[in-house]
Amino acid sequence: MAEKQEYVQLAINQFKRLTDIPEGLTERLIRDTKLLKQPKMSYLEYQQDDDGYLCYLLRGVACSTLFDEEKSKERPLLLWKQGDLLFQPASFLERKPLHESIRLWDDSILLSIPYFRLYPLLEDYRALYPLLFRLYGLREQRLARYNTILAYTATERIAYLLRHYPGIETRVKQELLAEYLHMDRRTFSILLKQAKNTL
Repeated sequence: MAEKQEYVQLAINQFKRLTDIPEGLTERLIRDTKLLKQPKMSYLEYQQDDDGYLCYLLRGVACSTLFDEEKSKERPLLLWKQGDLLFQPASFLERKPLHESIRLWDDSILLSIPYFRLYPLLEDYRALYPLLFRLYGLREQRLARYNTILAYTATERIAYLLRHYPGIETRVKQELLAEYLHMDRRTFSILLKQAKNTL
């Protein structure tokens, strides 16, 4: 319980940079959240599930994916790292099935709250709604940035990855990172080696 309280306080300290924290919220989050320790390659959510979670990633790496019907496989969409809030706001706000799956690409520790607990929490703390809309906007910005990055050269994509996700190449399988950056594994391996030699 002490470990969970410490992690909730860590999350609250980050939220304080985005919004005012109502009195009593910390205690409510301690009560309603669950501390998860999950191995790499576990799924947190599956596309088309009816209920999802808002998760605070305390440690690890996660990736949102969409199923590509044409290729019959998952396609990486967004990469999440320590300190990020994993959330599918459109599904939550519109009460629709989940649009994406979320898979852990590294051993991870998370605080999670299911949507069925998040709805009543927001009714009791309505001042938090602007935070959700801000998260929605930030998520859309990240998607737009990712689409822009895919137009970079392969070398520039790898440089961006190493700059924004330091050490990720030692914790996540190269084939996953290559797929995220839209290149084959061999190209990724060669360019990664070159990039690290220039650091």
